Amino acid sequence: MKYIIIGVIAIVIILIFFNQLGGKKGNNPSSQNTNSFETKINTVEQEKSTLGTLKKIKSEDYNRFILTKSTTESYILKGIKEYGELSGNEEYKIYNFGIAEYGDWKIIKVDQSISFYVYHNLVGWLSGYEENTAIPELSIGFSKNKTDTQEDYLFFLDPKNEYGDTQIGTFRNGKSFSIYLPEAYEEYGNLTVKKEIQVSMKENVDYISEQGFSISDIESLKYTEHKIKMNE
Repeated sequence: MKYIIIGVIAIVIILIFFNQLGGKKGNNPSSQNTNSFETKINTVEQEKSTLGTLKKIKSEDYNRFILTKSTTESYILKGIKEYGELSGNEEYKIYNFGIAEYGDWKIIKVDQSISFYVYHNLVGWLSGYEENTAIPELSIGFSKNKTDTQEDYLFFLDPKNEYGDTQIGTFRNGKSFSIYLPEAYEEYGNLTVKKEIQVSMKENVDYISEQGFSISDIESLKYTEHKIKMNE
């Protein structure tokens, strides 16, 4: 009888041991690696969402404009000229900038050969590069695609960015984007479509219209050409 009791106790101990071993299955190296792998996947997906999708912009596909409100032609010309001198290089090119008046608006047509970097930075530069009573009330970029209106896009400095180095905007097709200006020097720019950015083309076009300018008239305006030297 004594041996039977000892045998039963031994069996119970063995069963308890295997039961505990099975309960710890989730802590084995295989499951830890799986959890780690899943975490990495989730992290990568979150990073992709934050980083967005880079979209190439070919300047030759667009007629590019800068919409400025409540400013003067002399302020615009002076601003573009001074921006063109920033590099300090001796080599330079002559670019054509057209300026048209539309009520309280001055619309600038940008030279076809101006780079993505210079065009987008000029929009920010003209919005207030120095203390001046002629600083525009609004400075907005508008690029009109030559073949596909859904690829038209509008942009402006991000009002929530205190450094003034980031622009946000939208395509007519509804996709919104951001541009980090210091890194916009690549040939096709660094315009990045992001789901978390929401800018409405319709709301902004309607607002501009309320302020006295109809974007639909932009290509029919009479532009006075100005040749401006810009250092390379």
